[in-house]
This record gives sequence, structure tokens and C-alpha cells, in this order.
Amino acid sequence: MTSTRSPSIIAARTQTILLAGALSLWSMPVFAQARPERLSDKAVKTLIEQVDEGRDKFEGNLDGQFKASTLRGPGGGETKVAGALQDYQDNTQKLKDRFTPDYSASAEVTTVLKQSTAIDAFMQGAPSAMKGRSEWDQQSTNLKRLAESYGTTFPFPDGATPSRVNDKETAATATAIATAADRFKDDLDKDKTLPKADKDAAKKDVELLIKQADAVKSRTTDGKPATGEVRQLVEQVATLQTFVGAHPIPTLTNWQAVETSLGKLQQAFGLTP
Repeated sequence: MTSTRSPSIIAARTQTILLAGALSLWSMPVFAQARPERLSDKAVKTLIEQVDEGRDKFEGNLDGQFKASTLRGPGGGETKVAGALQDYQDNTQKLKDRFTPDYSASAEVTTVLKQSTAIDAFMQGAPSAMKGRSEWDQQSTNLKRLAESYGTTFPFPDGATPSRVNDKETAATATAIATAADRFKDDLDKDKTLPKADKDAAKKDVELLIKQADAVKSRTTDGKPATGEVRQLVEQVATLQTFVGAHPIPTLTNWQAVETSLGKLQQAFGLTP
């Protein structure tokens, strides 16, 4: 049968199908590229408390006879369950006590994640009907979030080094960027070799950079999410870096200070390339 549809109708329908397909792909979440939002100090403190509560619930639901037992490892070594549980409790409590606005407690997080990983390995090999199994599954969820907030994963990989930059230091780094950028703006003013149009455009870009750095500081100080603002700041620095690379500016000390502090800020937000 010969089609009676005109070429224009067929072409329009084809374009509609292609557009719909493209939009469906565009709307799909790209999980591989997603980065977790940096948690505030308050949120991390709450998470640490949840880890300690999860540990308590897990231990409280274990069979009493099991807690009084001794386990033999593959190499023949013995581990008293009660002693290991007490050590776990001590370490989670120490983490709770030591995390402050001035100290991110990365070393204590490392200890808790290492011990939790050893417990997790045992629980994964235990019967599914073992008492405390459901509580440990919930604890694993807490531990994964804790590890994520310190730039690592759970179970804890060998040789990993968890780290976190707390709110106070993060805000100070954003301030350092704004201060160095303001001085760089003065450097541009003093440069007599720059064409006026180029100088004026660059100064406007620097002013926007300072504004974005101040926004990062403000949101971090208030305990609000700021990853989007940091990304904008990174893009603005890249814009100015193109300008710097194309112009022989006599002194770059202040600009280099911007770049150094930006690297620290990217690390704090898990955005380091």
C-alpha cells in the first residue's frame, strides 16, 4: 500500500520522536556523576550520635550467650566478644566526645570505621537469623553515611584516609579567597599595561568572584548547603584564569593565593578534580 502521508508530516513526526527520546535520556538521573552534598558540622554531629545509638541497639539485641563467647580467627587467634564490644563502645563514645567545631576527629572516625568493618565481615558470614542482624543492617546504613561525609566508603578500604574540613575552617578559606581576590583587583588597577576595556571587564569578574566567595562563607557559617555556590566559584575562577593566562600581569602573588585557597575549598566539598 502506498503511503498518503506527506514528507513534511513524516519529518515532523520523526523530529518529535527524536526529541522525546533525547528528553527522556536528559531527564534520567546520572548516578555516576552525582556527588553527595557536604554535611554541616551539626549534621555530622547528629550522624555520629546515630552511629553510637546504632551500636548500642546492635549490642543490646545480641544473644547473651554469644556476647559471653570467644571467637577463633582464621589464624588461630582468639577474640573475646564482650571485650570487642566494649572496645567498640569506647571508640564510638570517644568519637562523640572529640568531634568539635575545631576538630573533625578524622583519626577517631578511622578507628570506628576499621572496627565496624571487622564486625561487618563477621555479620555478613553469620546466619541471617542471628539476633542483632537487623540492627547491624541499620548500623551499616549509618556507617556508610559517616564514611561518605569523610570522603571514603564503608566497608572501609585498606589504606583509606578519611578527612573532613569543618565549617569554621571552610568559612575561613572562603574568606581568604575573597580577601586575595580583592587584592588582585588592586593589582589590576595598578597595571598600566592593560587596555582599559580589558581591565574593567576583569575587575567586574573579580567583583563577582568576591561576591560568590562571600556567599559560600555565609551559607557555610549558617550550616546551609553550599556545594552549588562552590561550583559557581570554581567556574568564575576558571573564567579569570583564562584572562590571567592571556595577559602579562606583573604580579600574580594574590591570584595564586586565590587558586591555593580554592583548592582547599574544593577538597572540603569533595569537588577536587
